[in-house]
Amino acid sequence: MLDVIRHKFLNLNAMDDMQWPHITPNGSPLPAQPKSRPAARFSSILSDSEDDEPMDDVDLKAYWQAIAKRYEAQSFDMAKMSVNQADQLPLHWTVVNVSITEDRHTMFVTRQRAGHKPLIFCLPLKGRREGQEDEHLTYEDAIKELQEIIRLSDEGTRQAADVKKDDREARMAWWKTRSELDGRLRELLGDIEFCWLGAFKTIFTPTDLHSDDLAALRTRLDVVFKGSLVFQEKKPKSRLGLDDGLLECFSTLPPNCREEELEDLVYFILDLYQFHGVPVAISEVDMDQVVVELRNALEEHAARIKGRVGQDGDGDAAGEKDDGHIFLVLDKNVQGIPWESLPVLRGKSVSRIPSMDFLIDRLEFSHWRKWEDGRAQEGLVDQASVDPRRTYFVLNPSGDLKGTEGRFAEWLTGMKSVGWDGVVGHAPSEQQFVDALTNRDLVIYFGHGGAEQYVRSHKIRHLPRCAATMLWGCSSGILKYMGDFDRTGTPYHYMLAGCPTLVANLWDVTDRDIDKFSQSVFDDLHLNADAVKQWRADDGGAERTSVVRAVASARESCKLKYLTGAAPVVYGIPFYL
Repeated sequence: MLDVIRHKFLNLNAMDDMQWPHITPNGSPLPAQPKSRPAARFSSILSDSEDDEPMDDVDLKAYWQAIAKRYEAQSFDMAKMSVNQADQLPLHWTVVNVSITEDRHTMFVTRQRAGHKPLIFCLPLKGRREGQEDEHLTYEDAIKELQEIIRLSDEGTRQAADVKKDDREARMAWWKTRSELDGRLRELLGDIEFCWLGAFKTIFTPTDLHSDDLAALRTRLDVVFKGSLVFQEKKPKSRLGLDDGLLECFSTLPPNCREEELEDLVYFILDLYQFHGVPVAISEVDMDQVVVELRNALEEHAARIKGRVGQDGDGDAAGEKDDGHIFLVLDKNVQGIPWESLPVLRGKSVSRIPSMDFLIDRLEFSHWRKWEDGRAQEGLVDQASVDPRRTYFVLNPSGDLKGTEGRFAEWLTGMKSVGWDGVVGHAPSEQQFVDALTNRDLVIYFGHGGAEQYVRSHKIRHLPRCAATMLWGCSSGILKYMGDFDRTGTPYHYMLAGCPTLVANLWDVTDRDIDKFSQSVFDDLHLNADAVKQWRADDGGAERTSVVRAVASARESCKLKYLTGAAPVVYGIPFYL
């Protein structure tokens, strides 16, 4: 990060690379001699004098310098480690970290929210449930199956061009294979949720319970366990040792969940009793009876919550207008898994970020963007600022995606009337692409890959600012596996450039199905000439849609709802249109 920041604003007068560095007799380096000022033929924007720089560049430089100072000042400090960074985030944002240990046998899942204690689960990936040897899904098994599905999908994508339109049998066989892969991926994601997470999947469903509902659920669970468990000594006088955070977490477990998931919760609470010094005769526990009582307790809780929503009338207090957002921080071992399409997360507002620090950087950058627009802001803002009139597009730059060009060319040409610009049917120059990322608010790319063939990665990383970007090409959002090192790829280049939001694909997709997906996103974001023309920066935004929610909704518009629908993911923070 620090190296990238140093290259964002080049100081052409800092040194003359045509001269040898100066040193003292004992070998210590001397300060570099300033380069002689060039002739006036050079643009003033490249001058080292701040008086000659545009005000936007001055503000941007100050922002990145502040970020660099914060990273340079980081050190191991116990006092700082006790401070929850999540307290700086908006209340409706949640950050979930998922990581796998080096031996691939244990998964750590943590949740952080403003105003809440962090929640951490350590989940064994094998042997958590007794007597279910055949239902284990190891990390290696899951990754192997996912890679095989993607490999076969990539082969099918390449073979699509060889299937003739008038060969009905070949087309049916091709679609049958694709549908089977779609079903395999859906089943794999369901198995990952059940086998790896079980009842602890509720960590992905943050909620805020009314104090009365929390007390009622605590009392009900206390009755269930004290009445059903066999204690080796006298029954404990104290209540169940679940703190409010754990209780709120498990309160979102659906009453109709599988019995094995309820057993996960039972064994977790049994361990709590043991941890608090209350010995329980686990072998004598009637697990079936406890599961039935626990399901009844969850059903009563769900009915109570539903009744409270009805009493609230419009439901605002209960969260009817759900604007909650989940950020996933995934380690190198699990970044290739489409977590956004797990049953518990499917359809929800979910995006990926490299780290909590990176999220705070983006929030501060959004804060700066608000100031640039001339509107007073206090504190951090909870969305990126994107003006849909400042959009640039690249459609079919390689010239061989005629279907995609036919579906979008007329619409994009018409959008030029509201300020859009771009190229259709031919490749942009690298400078055109860089200028679009630097000066526009939104860049849309319809082509192969992530446009790596048109703009080099270091050119992107070194940008002082970067537009929100949609890369609809194959595997545009994949991060390459680098062994013991962290993964790297196109998404991180955009993140390092300050890109607030990036939409990209985790694997190869067919053009027709991904075009349906992208069209659904554009429709939800109201990207048409009339709506964009009426857009106002100071609009309250009550009817605006988050790009992340638009992506989540578009998954159901595909014919292959997982093989294609699960491929697009979002990196960064949401913007609303």
